[in-house]
Amino acid sequence: MRVFITGGTGFLGTHLALEHANRGDQVVVLSKEATSAEKENAGDLEVAGVCVYQGSITDEELTATCLQGVERVYHIAAVMREANIPDKVFWEVNVDATRRLLDLSREAGVKRFVYCSSIGAMGKSIQKPADESSACKPEDIYQVTKRAAEEICLEYGKTHNFPISIVRPADVYGPRDRRLLKMFKGIRKGRFPLIGNGMNEHHMVYIDDMVQAFLLVGESEEAVGEIFIIAGEQPVSVKTLMEFIAKETKGSIPRIQLPLKPVYDLAVVVEKVCQPIGIQPPLYPRRVDFFRSDYAFDITKAKQVLGYQPRFDLSSGLRKTLEYYQQSNLL
Repeated sequence: MRVFITGGTGFLGTHLALEHANRGDQVVVLSKEATSAEKENAGDLEVAGVCVYQGSITDEELTATCLQGVERVYHIAAVMREANIPDKVFWEVNVDATRRLLDLSREAGVKRFVYCSSIGAMGKSIQKPADESSACKPEDIYQVTKRAAEEICLEYGKTHNFPISIVRPADVYGPRDRRLLKMFKGIRKGRFPLIGNGMNEHHMVYIDDMVQAFLLVGESEEAVGEIFIIAGEQPVSVKTLMEFIAKETKGSIPRIQLPLKPVYDLAVVVEKVCQPIGIQPPLYPRRVDFFRSDYAFDITKAKQVLGYQPRFDLSSGLRKTLEYYQQSNLL
């Protein structure tokens, strides 16, 4: 089988591409390779026999080339919530490019299309535990555009009888993830602040479990036209997460807790000041959102329809992640 993965040199895309390559599939990935980590991942993929194209998903000619002979598409590429990115870029990449990719995929004879959305498409004000039937109330531009892309995919599938499935990953972590690395480094040095009381919950999922879920979605006929939330068995509070990392890294958590609302308000001001002059703000709302967001999910649908079963609990997953950081001289 020949598969195409957009955003294929990112954290999730790389693991998914390597798994398909290990299974003997022909794998094509497209990525902008904007970071040193993505360039490193691209090198590892090429060693594994993966065909790596460098470019943007907005490039229709390049995308059409990548789709030649492809049976399954995993659309992972997206603009994330970073500072100083105009709203129009979110619409161009997350929405317009998704619509064009659907057309190009159908024209190329693709048999299955798996769209990687996000729990962010549901918004921040959701019930606990939330499931696929929970109302979506997206707020920021990232959430709004991811939800818009979901709606386009669902409607496209119905209108054109095109086999599309949607995956909403929770907080994915594991080897090659550089976002959690900042927390590991900060806690090890005793410099990672606790903002608020740390009792808000995040629902995490280890990368190997996430990859298996994508494979199940791509293979299951019952997954067509459906949305699946993929997470681990249990959510974890931010404070518990930080305490576990502190124990494993022999680090510490500062005793002083910073007040949540004033810090968030400050982050909003800092971002507004930095944006007009093109400076990456040292503090912005998305960073503080880690201490504000409060998520927990019900993964019953994925278990019943797909046969999905998380194999890694948080402690084993975090230890594997720590081992990777240490072996890679990142920590």
